[in-house]
Amino acid sequence: MGRIIAISGGDLSTTEAMNRYAVNMSAGSTKHVLFIGTASGDAEGYINSIKTVFTELGCEEVRALELTRKEHSEEELRREILWADIIYVGGGDTVFMRNEWKRCGLDVLLREVYEKDTAVLMGISAGAMCWFSCGCTDSELATIKPGMKFGVAEELLGIHPQFFCPHYEDRVEEFEVLLKDRCRDAVALESNVAFVEENGRTYYIKAVEEATGYEFRYENGSYEKEEITATYVG
Repeated sequence: MGRIIAISGGDLSTTEAMNRYAVNMSAGSTKHVLFIGTASGDAEGYINSIKTVFTELGCEEVRALELTRKEHSEEELRREILWADIIYVGGGDTVFMRNEWKRCGLDVLLREVYEKDTAVLMGISAGAMCWFSCGCTDSELATIKPGMKFGVAEELLGIHPQFFCPHYEDRVEEFEVLLKDRCRDAVALESNVAFVEENGRTYYIKAVEEATGYEFRYENGSYEKEEITATYVG
């Protein structure tokens, strides 16, 4: 089993403590960080911001794997993935990101990283959702019912089987409507809260004290909603 930090939302300032948490969790002494900004179309400003943040946290080198601007062979992708001690997936359009990963085979490589535990896998928003089987999204490529702002991103990496909702504070009503059709357990987190997997156990951390989240357990055709306990790391 691998290591995952799935940050529901926030900005690079409010989530700084979570990024530091990931650096401390990493086993590598050199702290190589690979940023995957596919969901934002490899936006240059986003890449530069991530490089600044992780460099200031003491990481030796931060690279960006740009899939929308450059073509990469399978060998090149594997080399970059295996170089990293931390792999950070940025936010943006989840369905577009999923499609690009499937096109080049990055989805297979990321599952391999998890299984062999060669790097800390982390991300925010779309980059948090991707580790689950499906998620609540506003992607233009998702099927969104008339009168609703959100739909479901299907066929994600599926490392964890739950239906994941980022930014829960802004999606409460629509997420719980979408959940009725899922018939599966779910995790819904407010911004600045993260789902963590480490050493075979799962738990939650948060960078803002008042932030929270919920687990939804599906059984016999209905859901039981329970507030999570998250450790404050801010």
